[in-house]
Amino acid sequence: MNYLKQVLNIALLVLVSFVGIKPVQATNLPFEQRITPQQAKQDVAQWSQWLHSTHPNLKHSVADIDAFYLQLNTITAGITDDISVRELWARIAVLNSTLADGHLKVGHASTSQWRKWVSGGMGLFPFEVAIVNQQLYIKSNTGGTKSDYAEQQIKAINGMPYEQVMAQLLRRTHGDTDEFRQEVLARQFHRLFYLTFGYSEQFSITLADEDLTLTASKSMPQSMVERSFADTFHVEYAGESATLTVNSFSWPDFKQYLTFMDATFTQLKEKNIKHLVIDISNNGGGDDDFWMAGIMRYITDVPYRHFSHYRSKVLLKYRDPGQIVGEIESGENTRFIQPEPELANFFTGDVAVKIGAYTYSSAIVFANTLQDFSIAPLVGENTTGRSTQTGGIQFLNLTHSNLQMVSPRFILTRPNGELQMTGVKVASL
Repeated sequence: MNYLKQVLNIALLVLVSFVGIKPVQATNLPFEQRITPQQAKQDVAQWSQWLHSTHPNLKHSVADIDAFYLQLNTITAGITDDISVRELWARIAVLNSTLADGHLKVGHASTSQWRKWVSGGMGLFPFEVAIVNQQLYIKSNTGGTKSDYAEQQIKAINGMPYEQVMAQLLRRTHGDTDEFRQEVLARQFHRLFYLTFGYSEQFSITLADEDLTLTASKSMPQSMVERSFADTFHVEYAGESATLTVNSFSWPDFKQYLTFMDATFTQLKEKNIKHLVIDISNNGGGDDDFWMAGIMRYITDVPYRHFSHYRSKVLLKYRDPGQIVGEIESGENTRFIQPEPELANFFTGDVAVKIGAYTYSSAIVFANTLQDFSIAPLVGENTTGRSTQTGGIQFLNLTHSNLQMVSPRFILTRPNGELQMTGVKVASL
């Protein structure tokens, strides 16, 4: 494909994004404030400079680095008139699928900010959705209440066939693989639909045998609901078996989490539990300290390391003596964490860890470690995120648009030294 053809194809994709679904013009809505082309281009340049000063190696996830720069240049050149922040996001965010990393994205706003907008009366798509093989299904009403249309396939939204809707949304969804992007999109559908197509006061939704016309939902989407501690961490017992669900490796009160985990393992011993399943299938990650101090110390009797090699960009705020800001450092992790089988509540029964398509980030690092040191078998389904993970995410809010950009600063290779660019696989039966 020659250069001119590539430029024309990219320009066409950007144009198609804004055809078919007509947004309501409402300047008081989030991201609808307008900026000049000069301001928009300054923001794009600011992001590009920051990205290259933060990320250790874009070619880790970007399959065609020349195509990435071509896309970036074409998008920048196409900004010639005043533009809304939402339109700017929609143009730049087509790079998310090219960047192909769950820790690297053209972002928008935090979940807490979205929560405030919805609490203030902002209406969004009226259904929670599931995505299977890029097909769109109704899961429930927005917020999780039961819908009479549950499990029905959505054929079109506001006159646009679902194939076009999905193509436009998935291009703008961040994530390692096509499969992982579907997992992310299903959870963030309300946000990404609004950002891509604009605000709608009502939605015309075509099902297989019925056409619906529904007003925008004012309910809080499930992905924006602030989870309680019990929603995030809990244990269930059944005879001599137990399931410990850990939906995140992050919580504001680390001590509260550690207290819960220590009490749980004490209870497992008191109840004489023989079989434990630790469910991280819906765990999108967090901080490695959570699983090291809260789980691993109670289940492993072998020394372990959680990665073998690293590649990291030196940033000023993390610089150690002798390091030069901006340089890339790489090396081997020779630190092994020692087991603590002498703990009074050390678990001596059988352990299995359940992973899934949405297991990601620190949860994948945990799964890698369990597998490489034969600490516990992995069950469930393979992850759709890569075994080789990036991390140490950094944030930048652009000057004029205030769009929130995200980039990792290091890359970690799994403990056995394999640079595995596919998902973590469950144990063979």
